Parts: sequence; structure tokens; C-alpha cells
Amino acid sequence: MRKFKQIYIEITNICNLNCSFCPKNSRPKKFMTIEEFDTITDKISPLTNTICLHLMGEPLLHPNLKEIFEICNKKNLNVYLTTNGTLIKQNLDLLKSGCAKRISVSLHSFEANNNINSLDEYLENVFLSCKEISDNSKTCIEFRLWNETSDKNTLNKNIIEKINKIFNTNLFTKNLQYHINISDKIYISFANIFDWPINTENEEKNSNKFCYGLRSHFGILCDGTVVACCLDSEGKLALGNIFKSNISDILNTPRAQNIYKGFADRNITEEFCKTCTFANKFHD
Repeated sequence: MRKFKQIYIEITNICNLNCSFCPKNSRPKKFMTIEEFDTITDKISPLTNTICLHLMGEPLLHPNLKEIFEICNKKNLNVYLTTNGTLIKQNLDLLKSGCAKRISVSLHSFEANNNINSLDEYLENVFLSCKEISDNSKTCIEFRLWNETSDKNTLNKNIIEKINKIFNTNLFTKNLQYHINISDKIYISFANIFDWPINTENEEKNSNKFCYGLRSHFGILCDGTVVACCLDSEGKLALGNIFKSNISDILNTPRAQNIYKGFADRNITEEFCKTCTFANKFHD
């Protein structure tokens, strides 16, 4: 039985940027091997139709990305890809083959960094590449500007103007809503910036929360550690290792069951979750 809406697989925790909004993970840097990815997808295929190549790291850095997509295609797994966009052009031939069902590009990465030289060059590469991907495949493209409450959003107007120019749209920053279609397969989404739980340890603790962790999804870090949360960048909610145990046993450990029950009862037990501000957005 397919149980989860999606499962996050971190194929690498290495990134080519240093975004101010991302936590600085202290785990050993690693690219997941093809053999490891094959083993993981064998174990989770009965549990989901969709995997997200994301947690930490930039997935387009992976040297064996083509083989990873081939494994997913062979096992009928839909792939969602989240990227900062800087390497899309270099991977254009692969991506326009339709290997990913959805590509989410975090456009807010540009202003959150000091090491991307030209906004115009960055946007040109991202938008023209994504237009070509959309024209040649069924892949859905999401442009993200998740920086509405950040002080690093002064370039949003420039980004919208560039979208208007390349996609022949007529968007205005004043009237933009959460989700705006640019074409039939390309859209832009807006959201407030959020704090990763690793950066909220000094927040006031609150046990009365709900989260979809272990309900709609869970995550697997690049070393095989299974975590309950897609924002668990340091493995604070480690439930076991998929290379050492059956996934069903991991998801039925006392800790996993307590996390699941704690959210159902609005009485969570994990300190990591008590200070998480992202969970505050969920009311059901």
C-alpha cells in the first residue's frame, strides 16, 4: 500500500551557495552513491509514488544525476527537484528530457548570497532554461520567492520585471498573490521566510502543535539516516538508518510512534518540534 504523499531523499548535503536563510549543517559532506540510492528506492517504492530530491544540498551538483533519474524512471517514481537554479543551464539537456515531474527554483537564493555575480545573468540562465524545459517536456516549473518577511527581498521587483520580459507577462509586485500562473506549466509562488528548526532553539517552547511529518512525508539524509521531518537538517529526529534496518521497522520504532501520536494529540514530546516555528502554520 502506498502510504506517503512524498519521501524526501537527500542525494547530497553539499551546496555551491551559502544562503543566509539555510542552516549550516555540520554533518560530513557526502554524495549518495548510485548503489545507495538504488537500495533506498527499492525499500521505499512500496510506500510512495513520489520522491523529492531535497533536504539539504544542491541536487544538481550530483555527478550521477542522470543515473539517479534513470533509477526513478525504472521504478515508476515521480521526481520533484528543488534547486537554487545556478546549475540548471549546465544540466539543460537532462532536465528537458522530462526526467522530473516538477522543478522548484528558489529565486530568493540570489539575494541571500554574496557570491552570485550578476542578477541579470542568473535570471536569464534560469528563465530561458526553464522555458526550454517547459517547451520540450511535461515538467512543471515553480519559481519561488519565499522571502516576503525578509530584509533580503529588495530585488523582487527586478525579478518580476525579468519574468515579464522573458515570458511576455504583465505581473505587478503590488497585486501578486500566493500562486500566479505564468504559462500552463510554469508558475511563481510567494511565501514568507521561515526559520529552520535548527535556528529556533531559543524560541518559546510549545507542545500544542500539529505537523505532517510521518503523515504525508519523511526524509532520508545522504548517509541513510531516516528523519521524521523534511526540515531536519542535522538529524535531530533520527529514527534509524535505512541501510541497517527495514523501513517498516524504523517507522514503527517507539520514537516514531510517539512523534506521530504527539502531533495527533497536540501534545508533542520532541524538544526539536516544540520550538519549530514552521509547524505553527498548520492548524489541522
